[in-house]
Amino acid sequence: MDLHYFNKNSTNPLAKNQKVKLFIIFFLISFLFWGVTKFSKNYSALVLFDVKYINVPRLLILQPKYKIIEGYVNTSGFQLFYYRFFRKTLEVDFSVSELKNSEGLISLISLRRSLDDQITGSFLSFENEKLFFNYSLHVTKKVPVIIDNKSKFNIASGFSLINDPLIEPDSIHVSGPKSKLDKLNFIPILINTNEEISVNIESEVFLKNDDPFVRYTPDKVTYKQSIKKFTEQSFDVFLKVINIPDSQKIKLFPKKVKLFSSFPVEFVNNVKNDDFELIFDYLDTNDGNFQSVPIRLNKSPNFSKNVRWEPKSISYLIKK
Repeated sequence: MDLHYFNKNSTNPLAKNQKVKLFIIFFLISFLFWGVTKFSKNYSALVLFDVKYINVPRLLILQPKYKIIEGYVNTSGFQLFYYRFFRKTLEVDFSVSELKNSEGLISLISLRRSLDDQITGSFLSFENEKLFFNYSLHVTKKVPVIIDNKSKFNIASGFSLINDPLIEPDSIHVSGPKSKLDKLNFIPILINTNEEISVNIESEVFLKNDDPFVRYTPDKVTYKQSIKKFTEQSFDVFLKVINIPDSQKIKLFPKKVKLFSSFPVEFVNNVKNDDFELIFDYLDTNDGNFQSVPIRLNKSPNFSKNVRWEPKSISYLIKK
């Protein structure tokens, strides 16, 4: 079956479909040749390029104000199409920069030949002919790592933290611009536990750093925290009177109070009444003008928690 047959049988649906297909094929071929011819020609257009600074001294830190080069480029249509969808990075030589008072600039005009060598085509002009940046000396200092006060611990009932947490290392070396490091006095770490904890904690914590110009060494620490099962016990503690004049005597009501304290279960048989000291300070009476005086805790075991006593204040009688 040939094309002559289809022309004679124009009412045949198959012949009509064949004509449409041939038309589309010829159209696509024509469009392809037109596109190749069109895009093969040279055009001038504004193109954006990323910037990478090279030959920067190790002791300097750059903070660019411009991170792109906007230039009018003369090149083929194909290349312009490529640059629009795949941005190229151009290397800019820092050694030609002009520096003054922590500020610097680089003239793109002086680097035109170097920039032309990095692209297909050539630069005609630049939207901004100079790249401006700030710079500072690279310094290093030691900064302590601390627990963020927003940290939350979900400790199981009957258990409690004991002693201060241990952070290893307790401080790290921080490198960066002096202006930034002068404001950095400590690095906080946030510890949050969702599940109930009844055993010692030991975990690796990465230090959060959102500043690309500041570097932490190391960038992580180990957090350790002891957790013990606690119990509560009561004690009868006699009050100790202090700062009383030699010419006076004081009688307290009562002489001893009931004290409650929580501590690890392994210390139950080791904690005694004498391990706690509650004081009555005569100076708190304002020479006898106050009828009652608050009791203050002066001594307790360092592992004890939730220390409280009843009554909180007592009455007294002064004998001269």
